[in-house]
Amino acid sequence: MRQQYGNIQAKGSEVAAISFEPKDRLFQLTRQLQLPFPVLSDPERDVYAAYSLAQGSLLKIFSPKTVWTYAKHFARGRRYEHAASDWKQLGGDFILGDDGTVLYGHRGQTPADRPSVARLIAKLDG
Repeated sequence: MRQQYGNIQAKGSEVAAISFEPKDRLFQLTRQLQLPFPVLSDPERDVYAAYSLAQGSLLKIFSPKTVWTYAKHFARGRRYEHAASDWKQLGGDFILGDDGTVLYGHRGQTPADRPSVARLIAKLDG
């Protein structure tokens, strides 16, 4: 997302990430990853509930696809230092219209279940 942020803005769109991590952890992570867009803290998970983002079962969390995805990231030298957080919480990706309506929604079924950035950008074009 970071690499394509300029292309997203050129389409008249904006990116905001939401996490249940505490603000100080998000500040550290945003600086570490050099994210050019805001990352908002939702420790009560109000946004997660509003968008029906569920928690995964152990089978989903440790699925072969998820393990393989993280193994590839580690092999490339990428690391994620987990805080004392809920690693079962699944995420999602949403595109909202100017009026707040959901134009596109993807609710992850596993931690590795994410649409590509290219797919999200294609959704911006309609």
